[in-house]
Amino acid sequence: MNIGRKQVGNCPPAPQGPWILVALALFLTGLLLGQTWREPLASSTTAAEMPTAVAVFGEAWTLLHEHYVEPTALDDKQLLAGALRGLADAVGDSGHTRYLTAEELSQHSEQLSGEYTGIGVEIEDREGKIIVRDVFEESPAQRAGIRVGDMLVAVDGIPVDELGLDGVVQHVRGPEGTTVTLRLARPGTGQPIEVTLVRAKVRVSVVRWAILPSNIGYVRLSSFASGASTDLRRALDRLVAREVRGVVLDLRGNPGGLVNEAVDAAGLFLPPGTLVFTSRDRAGNVTEYRTEPDSQPVTLPLVVVVDHGTASAAEIVAGALQDYRRAVLVGERTFGTGTVLTEFRLQDGSALLIGTQVWVTPNGRVIWRNGIEPDIVVSLGAETAPLVPYSGQVVTSSELESDPQLERAWRTLTPDDSGFVTTEWECVACP
Repeated sequence: MNIGRKQVGNCPPAPQGPWILVALALFLTGLLLGQTWREPLASSTTAAEMPTAVAVFGEAWTLLHEHYVEPTALDDKQLLAGALRGLADAVGDSGHTRYLTAEELSQHSEQLSGEYTGIGVEIEDREGKIIVRDVFEESPAQRAGIRVGDMLVAVDGIPVDELGLDGVVQHVRGPEGTTVTLRLARPGTGQPIEVTLVRAKVRVSVVRWAILPSNIGYVRLSSFASGASTDLRRALDRLVAREVRGVVLDLRGNPGGLVNEAVDAAGLFLPPGTLVFTSRDRAGNVTEYRTEPDSQPVTLPLVVVVDHGTASAAEIVAGALQDYRRAVLVGERTFGTGTVLTEFRLQDGSALLIGTQVWVTPNGRVIWRNGIEPDIVVSLGAETAPLVPYSGQVVTSSELESDPQLERAWRTLTPDDSGFVTTEWECVACP
């Protein structure tokens, strides 16, 4: 039997750590999306082993249907989804290899397109509290006055404690034109805020740029959805036109994205033809991914900010820039999703995303389950939200001080008394 197969990287749907980034759009979510092709599905067990495993599953299925006290509660579709989800989870590839229902697969594909139907916010689970991390420009959430740092209390009257992070995402998403009511708590105010929003098509704002004190440029890249590298190029061009002294690239909470976008993004800072990463499959076959031969990199001094939510394709970029000493990394150890996923469609429209390749940095580092250690370690307290400037904002010194990681990255690029940039960057691959 042949099945459609698609290679993807991955953004963990809900990685465990202090920064657990998910978009209500569930855009926010990361990934090598290459060509689609068809080929035979390789068996993962021997012919002798498979009947035994299937027989045991069938026996359990039959016993449940014959003996469960409330037979009307048995939904075959939900039972099958639960079994397949458990099968994928049992592999132990946390946040990567997983099962997606047809609905979840649709959302997964939508997030990669850079556009989705929702309200236009990113949320994260911060020590059990669901916090708004970003609000997309020209979205229903922005028009309703939702702010970064607002805490979700309930969705359509259901407490978020009962829903959990994934449940909040599922309840907030819905068809275009329908409504959802959110109850929020805002720091500094005593009364909860309740807003009703109309779901709409939202273009994910994956790139934002700003000017930090001392004319240091700032770019936040929240995912590698389709078009991310093009948007990043535009942002860098704006900063170069402002004659900035250096650039801070903020990859915190970036769960990944299309890996071709990650390679193109790396090409904005590394010379043409530079090796960005290498992938290796279970048979030992190796594939190299390099920047385009006609890429035109920016040569400004660079600092990259990372945290535990920096994953997958975002780790590819951070790892390459660190290996070549093109950038100084500031922040916390990254998540460690260093495998390439392959999407296997099932006959009911659902899919298994299976880690089929391990990728390594140019220096041969395996990031899978290890993550990337920054050059300068700076933690962000559980109660401290990262600064999220709007595009074109001129950030003040007092605003910068609210974000210790960003402030440290900025200080690394700030001119000293002699007027020279203090970072000791050295790109070993640069012309």
